[in-house]
Amino acid sequence: MKTLKELNYRLNTVKNFKEKYPQYNMNDNKIHVLFLSPCMNETGYYRMILPALELNRTDTHAAIIGHIHKWDFNKLFDDYDTPIDFRLVEWADYVVLPVMFTDATYIIKSMREINDDIEFVMDMEVNYHELPEYHPDFKKLQHESKKMLVSNLSKVDILSAPNNQILNYYNDLVQKHDEEFLLYFERFPNLLSNFTFEEITQIQRNSTDKVRIGIILDASQGNDLKTIEKPISALLEKHKDKIEIILFGWSKKIAEQYGILNDLRITYEKPVPFLDYHQRLNSLAFDIGLLPLADNTYNASGRSLNRYLDFSSNMIPAIVPNIFPFTNIVKEVENGFIAASDKDWINKTDQLITNAQLRKDVGNNAFKVAWEGFSYTPKAMQRLKSIFI
Repeated sequence: MKTLKELNYRLNTVKNFKEKYPQYNMNDNKIHVLFLSPCMNETGYYRMILPALELNRTDTHAAIIGHIHKWDFNKLFDDYDTPIDFRLVEWADYVVLPVMFTDATYIIKSMREINDDIEFVMDMEVNYHELPEYHPDFKKLQHESKKMLVSNLSKVDILSAPNNQILNYYNDLVQKHDEEFLLYFERFPNLLSNFTFEEITQIQRNSTDKVRIGIILDASQGNDLKTIEKPISALLEKHKDKIEIILFGWSKKIAEQYGILNDLRITYEKPVPFLDYHQRLNSLAFDIGLLPLADNTYNASGRSLNRYLDFSSNMIPAIVPNIFPFTNIVKEVENGFIAASDKDWINKTDQLITNAQLRKDVGNNAFKVAWEGFSYTPKAMQRLKSIFI
């Protein structure tokens, strides 16, 4: 994360325009991509910051991130003050926008008045129309907000998303809104990058006498965790002091709010700022990763893959639910395990708890699959560049 930390510092402290934006050059004969003010969180990093950093490694494209916001869980992008320097608008061939739920007409029209050749990309990591009722954003995003999102999509040129499920869903919605729309759809998945691991010199291994089972969650995922509450209880009862179950990103207070894991022997690891997340995950030295998700359209259409990549990049064998996208990626006993029932969660975790060699083999294979198929390879870079032509 060294490069990201330096970038974040520069964007938030440097006042001189040319020092702040060293990629700014009107005459470099490159394709210019302006990423408009991502947040310093998982979505901002995978969908905007990393693509910008990777594009700047090429000879054909130059990318600028206008600003990076400090992430606030209670805010949507529309709530942030997003300064836009007209020189960046003049420079840009493309502007990448995050999802917007208020009318984007003014911002798009204003930038096109400065640069009438500019094209707009809106990037969407999840299906916001399928937010489950238990998600904290469900009440924020009522019918009018979702309707405005579709209206905004009809005003931009390209919708990018990590999978075809999202693209197809919004293709249908926009067509119903405006049958004559001219919107291109571009799939680009979240990918691993060397930028993420610059400060991690080696993968940490567990040196204790307990098998460490890790679950990574955010505060919105109580209902996801409930899907494996019974297996967790059964595993703790069976293996007692031979295992330690760690919830990374949670606290006992959050568990109490959801009314789950009562009196179970759980270790809580509080969330850390995103800039410290990957180092902290590495230092926790999990032997096994569990990835609980409720089976719904929202979970099957977006960032759920990130956690599998987090585990795999640390050579941690993971057990995942029987939903997309894992069913297309995980090969049983080779690079992970798929659980379709409480019995599966218990039995497959048992296999990994009792067999250290299996943990090592599956973790190594998962690492290989992740870096070969879900990283910024030359093929992936060609795909990214093809969005901006």
